[in-house]
Amino acid sequence: MRAEEIMNRRLEIVDPNITVLEVIEKIVNKRIRSVLVKLKEKDYGVITLRDIVYRCLVRGIDPKNLKAYEIASKPLVTVEKETSVEEILAIMERAKIGNVFVREGDKILGSITFMDVMSGYLVSRLL
Repeated sequence: MRAEEIMNRRLEIVDPNITVLEVIEKIVNKRIRSVLVKLKEKDYGVITLRDIVYRCLVRGIDPKNLKAYEIASKPLVTVEKETSVEEILAIMERAKIGNVFVREGDKILGSITFMDVMSGYLVSRLL
């Protein structure tokens, strides 16, 4: 299996200057686990649930007083759409991360989490 076959194409991209509270609202309302933060023309960061908890809430910082760019993880870990699932899992293990983003050149196409890998595995076993 390749990245483009199992990736989730639903991406939420936010402005770097919105508050972390607004990020939380997006994540909860859209039932997603992360958002991309557009930092520059072709430069992104990512905010995950983990980032919000450990970089804001645990530290007692009011999410209304913190901007998205301040807690976004950078650089974004990306793979080309042709990358094999085995290679993606190796990257995730080495980097100790739970998701990677799929690109074609400079364009971000989607994301892959452990859940996407497991779903892809199950589908491939059924076919």
